[in-house]
Amino acid sequence: MPKTRLKLISKGSLLAVIAAIGLSIGITGLISANVKTPQKQAREPLPVAVMPFDRTDHYIRKSSYIGNVRARRDSALAFEVAGTLETLTAREGMTIVKGQLLATLNTDQRLAKLRAAEADLAKIATNLELATLKRERVADLLDRGLTSQQTFDDAKLGTQALQQAQRAISARRDSARLDIEKSTLKAPYSGVVAQRYADQGVVVTPGTPILRLLAQSSFEAHVGVPVGIGNSLKLGESYSLAVGGQKLEATLKNVRGDVDISTLTVGAIFLLPENAVVKTGETITLELAQSVHESGGWIPLSSLTAGNRGLWDVLVVKTVSQGHVAAREAVEIIYSEDDQVFVAGTLANDAKIIASGLHRLSPGTLIAPLEN
Repeated sequence: MPKTRLKLISKGSLLAVIAAIGLSIGITGLISANVKTPQKQAREPLPVAVMPFDRTDHYIRKSSYIGNVRARRDSALAFEVAGTLETLTAREGMTIVKGQLLATLNTDQRLAKLRAAEADLAKIATNLELATLKRERVADLLDRGLTSQQTFDDAKLGTQALQQAQRAISARRDSARLDIEKSTLKAPYSGVVAQRYADQGVVVTPGTPILRLLAQSSFEAHVGVPVGIGNSLKLGESYSLAVGGQKLEATLKNVRGDVDISTLTVGAIFLLPENAVVKTGETITLELAQSVHESGGWIPLSSLTAGNRGLWDVLVVKTVSQGHVAAREAVEIIYSEDDQVFVAGTLANDAKIIASGLHRLSPGTLIAPLEN
């Protein structure tokens, strides 16, 4: 009986060992299969889009500067004489033609002065006529020796004094007429009334603004630019400006000689074309394209990854015995525009740059370049 039990235990143990060995072999095979599969996949070249790097000795830098539109003639109209504002027909937004009457001052006092001057002038004209007749009679008596030279001189000088007085009164009359004429305010040019500063009944002094008049046929663009840019602009040449969705070619009229202390810019003044559809105060942009001498080339922004010490990395195609692999090159960004950057660095001319999909790659990865 004991011998039979020993045989059964030995047989069972043997079966268990055989089963354990089989299970171990199976697991090892699965592990080996799982390990080998990724290795086999990793060695498959990854298709990547590439583009050639074209090295050049310059690039075009585009820049824009903001300014505003101004009327070439923007005037605050005022009277040259004092008085009470009697009429003001102009209204804001009203279109005005040259010579149109805009406002008037009360002229009662000036009319009274004019009438007084005219009366004095008429009176002295009569006295002058009598003095002239007297001088002629005294001259005749002097010729016949019937009067003295003193009497003739008195008559002559009396006539001259009246003539001087007549000229003074004439000047006073002309001044009164001029004051009446200047009591009317007329448009010096055609335009639009932008603002009213006064109303009827107020007493104004010479030079007090009454209206602001803007010319509507001629406009300028005033743009602030850095001092270096201002020095490079050339008077009389055409430059591209953008306003209200339209592109304009404007002529540079002048560059101011002073620097705005608040913006540290100089004012560039451009003459807009006569057919420009703009409004005073509208924002306008000066667009410049300048050639900058710098060795480098253009690459897409998607081809960059962050590098060390402020530099950037790009991956390029390198040929090895197994085919093509990705290799790292360091570059420095010089200028960016939209989704393109101009870079300088260790890139060789005609190097094949991997343009996108860098998250899937690392240096040494087998790749299959696809020309973009």
